[in-house]
This record gives sequence, structure tokens and C-alpha cells, in this order.
Amino acid sequence: MAACATVPGLASAQGAQGAQAAQLTLTLLEGPAALVIGAQAFDAQEGLRLAAGALIETGANTGLLRLEGADGSLIDLGPGSRALLQPPRRGAASPGLYLLSGWVKLQSGPKQPHGGLLSPLLELEPTPGSVVLQLSASQVALFCEGGSVKLIERGGAKARQLVAAGASYQRQGSKGGELLPRPDPAWLRTVPRAFRDPIPPRLARFSGPAPTPAAQPAPRYENLAAWLQAEPGLRREFPRRFAPLVRDPAFRAEVAKNLGAHPEWEPVLFPERFQKPASAPASGVRP
Repeated sequence: MAACATVPGLASAQGAQGAQAAQLTLTLLEGPAALVIGAQAFDAQEGLRLAAGALIETGANTGLLRLEGADGSLIDLGPGSRALLQPPRRGAASPGLYLLSGWVKLQSGPKQPHGGLLSPLLELEPTPGSVVLQLSASQVALFCEGGSVKLIERGGAKARQLVAAGASYQRQGSKGGELLPRPDPAWLRTVPRAFRDPIPPRLARFSGPAPTPAAQPAPRYENLAAWLQAEPGLRREFPRRFAPLVRDPAFRAEVAKNLGAHPEWEPVLFPERFQKPASAPASGVRP
């Protein structure tokens, strides 16, 4: 799922952050991937320019989805991945990516570090180099391919770790992770093939006008549930962004059913609960 700056009305749909943040170009796609632009669903395709707030979801058999920045940085997403580009973050610079689950490979540009990453279990600070990460609901596996990686554990553990080139980091559940001098050979065999073979940058091929993505039916609740029920910092802007979807009775019913998982939707569903009562008429005898 994602947001693309070439679609009319995108800036108003995603807010000033999406209009001002650096864009990324989708330069390589091997297999299916779904995008959500504002509150609209689209098919991914090469040449699209994606802005902050973009949701991207790759299929289980997707080989690779690559995003390239003007600074030469690369974001590669592997199969079964869900990501949000440049997520909003109060009091700190937005990382380049929020990874909810799946595979990602970050590579810095020639003169700039990669944009960093946020996830439920760890944060990667922007650093020069290349890093491969696999994330599930309770597990993390990371390999520093080049340079170094500065990470901060989240979700219970709070340690800071520096992973050197060639080293690995693994974590299960809320306990702190461990550094390994090299990655587990069995895990390495599961790394997507496209992450192992060097693929040169392709951004120069997409200097012309961006294509218009093919529209798909509006997202259903189950398409967005993982994001709508994510951590509060991510959910804050979703009621405004996805408010048009509650016109669908099925979507509205599911939001109401799961309101405890995303209480910020209550003013959208039940605005009358937040209206101040009208002032009572004054009583007493008129002179």
C-alpha cells in the first residue's frame, strides 16, 4: 500500500508532511504489490513517485520492490512486507520507513546515510552502509552487510546496540536481543534472492513523467486493520485520512466493532458524543 505524489489531490489527502517530504521513486517491481494513496487503493507499478505517509504491501511471492531517493539511497522490500514511508513522529525527525512486518534492505547513498527505520521492536538510526532486516510480530533478525548499524530496542527492551559490518542481531519477544559475530547460516538461506545479488540504481530511467496508477476498489477494513490497530503514534492521522471509508456500512461496522483497538475513531463514528450541550434557557421571573 502507498501514497503517490502524481495523483491529483494527494497533498491535501496526506497533509503538509506528504507535500514537503522527499519523494521516492519506485524503480523496480518483481511481482504484485498494493498501494493506498490517501484513502484510495492502487496497483503498484514502476515509475510511481511515492510521498510521506505511503502504505506499501508486497505479496507473498513478490521478489522485490525497490524505492530510490534522489540522494542515491535505496529501500528494497521483499515478499510479504508491510511498510509506511516517512511516518509522522512528534519531537523527532521522521525515519525513512516504518516496517510493520516482512523483509527490508536499506542502502545508503554515496554521500548520505540511509533514512533509518522504525518498527514495533526496534529503531535503526540513519547510518552509512547496508542492512538486511526480517521482522515478524515477535522476532527480529538483522544482518549488517556493510558499514555499521546503530539500533535502539523497543517494545519492552531498551538497549542500544552497534552492529558492525558482517555481524548480526537477533531478538525474540520482549526480551533484549543478542549480537552475533556472523548471521545464522540457516537464516541466511531464507534471505530473498534479490537481496543477495547487487542491483545497480535505476533512477535515471525514470526522469520523465510518472505514470498514473491503476485504481482498485476502496480498501476494506481487513486491508487496513494491521495499520489501524498499530501503535498510537502511527494511528493519530488515520481517522482524518480514512474518514471517507466509513461511508461504507461494512467498513463502519468493523471500525465500531474494534473501537477498543483504535479509540481515536470514536469522534468520527459518533460525533454527537463530543458536541457540547446547548445552553439551558434562563429561568426566573421577568421584571
